[in-house]
Amino acid sequence: MKKILLIFLLLMVPLFSFAETIILKSGKVIEGEIIEKNKDYIKVRYEGSEIYYENKYVKSIEPTQPSVSQTEDKKDSGKETTAASLKSGLELASAGRFDEAKLEFEKLRSDSEGALGIIKSAEGGSITKEFAISLFQGSLYMMNGDYNSARISLEKAWEINPKDPDVNYNLGFVYYALEEYQKAAVYLFAALKLCPDDIEAYELIAKAYYHIGEREKAKDSLLIARKLLEKNKDEARIAKLDQLLQMISKVINN
Repeated sequence: MKKILLIFLLLMVPLFSFAETIILKSGKVIEGEIIEKNKDYIKVRYEGSEIYYENKYVKSIEPTQPSVSQTEDKKDSGKETTAASLKSGLELASAGRFDEAKLEFEKLRSDSEGALGIIKSAEGGSITKEFAISLFQGSLYMMNGDYNSARISLEKAWEINPKDPDVNYNLGFVYYALEEYQKAAVYLFAALKLCPDDIEAYELIAKAYYHIGEREKAKDSLLIARKLLEKNKDEARIAKLDQLLQMISKVINN
C-alpha cells in the first residue's frame, strides 16, 4: 500500500528540518532553519528550540540543497489527476466499497498494485475486511495530512496484524510526521525486519535516526539504501542520496 502513496507523502514531510548550515567562528557547525536575520543577529530553529547568534560570531552561512520532495513536486505535472483518483479510491475503500474503489485505483495503472492487492486479499480471505478498511482509512488520513487520525486507524490495523510490513512502515511515517522520531524508528525497524530490501524504509529510518541524534545510524541506513539502489541502477536517486550522505558526513565530522 505504501508504494502508491509514496509519491504524495514525500511532498508532505521534508527530508530534514534544517535549511542552512551555519558555521561559527569557534568552529561549531549548526544545521538549522534561519527564521529571522538582521544586521545584528540571526535566529535559528535548531532541534525544536529557537536560538539567537550575534553576527560577529558567525563565520559563514551555507544553503543546503533543496529536498527531494521539493524537486519532485515541480517535476510531477500529472500529480493532481493522479491524486484525485487515489483519494477517491481511498475514500471508497475506507467505506468498504471495494468494487467501486477498484475502478478508481485501476486509473493509477502501475501505482495501483498495492491497493488492488489489499482488496484482492480481503476478498479472498487472506486478510480481514476490518484490517483492510483500517489500513485504507489510515492511508487516506495520511494523504490528507491528518496524522493523529491516521495513527489511530493504523494502530487498529497493527493490533490485527502486527507483522504486516506496510502497517509498520506507515506507522513509522506517521510518527515521523508527528515528530515522534523514537517511535518512528521502532516501527520502521520492524518493517525492515519483515522486508529487509525496502529502500524507502531505510531512507525514512535514516531521517528518524538523524533527528534523535543517531547520526552514524542515519549514515549506515542511507548506505544500505544506496547499495539497494545500485542493484536497481537508479542513478537519479543515488545522486540524491549522495547529497544527503555528504551532508551527514559533514555534520558527523564536525
